[in-house]
Amino acid sequence: MGFWKKLFGKRKKDEEEYTAEWDRVQSEKNSLNMKDPSVRQRFVVNCLEQMREASSELDRINAEYALVTSYLTDMEDIEALEGDAKAQIESIARHIHDLRRTHDDYVLKPSLMTDEEYSAMELMESEAEEGIGKLTKEEDYRDKVKSDLNRIDKERSAYEYRRREIRSSIENSKGVATIAMTAAVVLIIILLAIQTFLKYDVAIGYYITIIILAITVTVIYVRYTDRISEKKRVDNTINELILLENKVKIRYVNNRNLLEYLYTKYGVSGAAELKDLWERYKKEKEERRNFERNEAVYEDELSRLIRLLRKLDISYPDVWMHQTDALYDSREMVEIRHKLIGRRQKLRKRLEYNEQIAREASDEIKGIIRDYPEYADSVMRLVEQYEK
Repeated sequence: MGFWKKLFGKRKKDEEEYTAEWDRVQSEKNSLNMKDPSVRQRFVVNCLEQMREASSELDRINAEYALVTSYLTDMEDIEALEGDAKAQIESIARHIHDLRRTHDDYVLKPSLMTDEEYSAMELMESEAEEGIGKLTKEEDYRDKVKSDLNRIDKERSAYEYRRREIRSSIENSKGVATIAMTAAVVLIIILLAIQTFLKYDVAIGYYITIIILAITVTVIYVRYTDRISEKKRVDNTINELILLENKVKIRYVNNRNLLEYLYTKYGVSGAAELKDLWERYKKEKEERRNFERNEAVYEDELSRLIRLLRKLDISYPDVWMHQTDALYDSREMVEIRHKLIGRRQKLRKRLEYNEQIAREASDEIKGIIRDYPEYADSVMRLVEQYEK
């Protein structure tokens, strides 16, 4: 209804200004010295200006009054329609109402993505699915490579720990051998001393010492050689793990560089984000297409309505573009009629007011000519000059 209010707004301010001015003129008129040429001239010019302002206002009001009357006539013609014409107009109006509601629902609904995101996805639309596949594949490969690196690192740590144990065992074997040799030497010296000073037969002691020493050295030697062999195997395994780790690290770095490039290319931080953007883009694209189709149908229906109203000799069909609900809802039509009638009444009041202003100003000038006939010629010259 705001359209009608704006179209037929009142001009109370102008009326108040005219009233104040005319009241001032009326109150001062009796105290004016009309024999004074300057006073008389100002008074006459003031009356002429009042007449001109009133005349201009009357032209505007009459045009607006005619427009309001035409709108009311159009309403009567529309309400008088029957049969197919009425049914067709109501059908189109209802369809326009539904289309406008769909438009409002879309505008008020939060968008699935920003315009920047939509534009970016629109540019990469042809390669988005391929990009999702690439990122998914490379991220899976990255996870696999990281898992391999972790496994190699743990295995290498285990072998390095075993190498430290072997080194410790080798050192222990050397220590045990030294102790055994030292013990054997000490024992032989003791046996030799017993044989020399005590004259005992200690031959069996030598045999036992030599046998124990031989067994001990043999055991230590076998253990030592086993540890040396194992250390070589462990060293070789660690070297192989180092080479393998370096190889896997190269793959990991290449994979990471590729992923960084793909993240930059698609403007995302991961395959999941790109997939989410792609899914939202497809939904948003479909909604925008539906909205565009809705808007196209909306414009077509408005044009169709205007053509039909013109065909039915409605004077101002364009106005009904903004009041389609009233074409099928009698309550809306009644409300519009009441507002228009109210506006026309206000216009009629303004017409009467400005006609009175113009008439009274004209009477004042005639009164001067009647009361002061000696100044009639000068007054008429002022009137003629003002009319030019």
